[in-house]
Amino acid sequence: MKKLISMVFVGILLVTGVEVASGASPTPVAQPVAPTVAVIDSGVNTALFPNIVAEVCILEYSNCPNGQKFMEGAGAANTGITTNSTLTHGNEMLSIINKVSPAVKFAVIRIIGVTDKGNPYIYSNNAVKQGLDWIVANRAKYNIVAVNVSQGKIFDNCKVPDGTEADVAALKAQNVAVIAATGNDSNRTSMMSIACLPDVISIGATDNPDPGVSGKAWDPKAAPYISRYSNGNPSTYFYTNARWFVTLPSGTTKFLVGTSNATAAFTGWWVKNFQKDIPTTLDLIRSTATTASNQWLSGKYVFIPS
Repeated sequence: MKKLISMVFVGILLVTGVEVASGASPTPVAQPVAPTVAVIDSGVNTALFPNIVAEVCILEYSNCPNGQKFMEGAGAANTGITTNSTLTHGNEMLSIINKVSPAVKFAVIRIIGVTDKGNPYIYSNNAVKQGLDWIVANRAKYNIVAVNVSQGKIFDNCKVPDGTEADVAALKAQNVAVIAATGNDSNRTSMMSIACLPDVISIGATDNPDPGVSGKAWDPKAAPYISRYSNGNPSTYFYTNARWFVTLPSGTTKFLVGTSNATAAFTGWWVKNFQKDIPTTLDLIRSTATTASNQWLSGKYVFIPS
């Protein structure tokens, strides 16, 4: 999640080509399919991302462009050019993932509606759960290898809508990593739902070279520390750089910090470094991780070039 913005928030599959020898029948030849990341967020300006392969709209309190609560297809996730900081969030996440892993494709699931005045409607983790439902059903069709969720809210006992944990388990069984932001509430015991679920790879934020928002470039030689605003606890999987220049729906760039940024960067890194399955990939990333801490928290730090 972006700091100070209130948000309620790879096996590779194969397709078949044909190789023909002279006088012989066609023989199927396996061709790799580019990996897809599903991003459950506020939507994007689709004109900026030619690598979007699927658009979905799931809304609770308003309607999609087709006048219904659900829409799949061109235009479903498009919010066009907007300056509302909640509605620009999805665009920012895709821009970071794209920087880290340029070859990735996107399935964008928009869960935030837009009022006639260009403001966001309210939404909840029920929409996140419905987004996960769609991913479970369409994982193979789009070769979805990871899910980015930089939405959420802290609930007692990590409360999530019924069926959420089953969706995460189903995706894990197919080696699809669900990666989620811990949140920006300076909470040193709890993380946002759904990041708090054991099978979700939770990502907190690190800061460097200072705790401010000055836009200073990341210094790989300086020791990272866990951002004071970052939620986290001993169960947090990883912490990584939260300082990024992101792309807004207008196509301009802006410096932002937050656990959302860290999560998007980690999602791109995950796809780029995927091994044969989730456990092997986790082992690889842990083997290269160092330690970051602050006066309250300590955890595994992953350096991701920005």
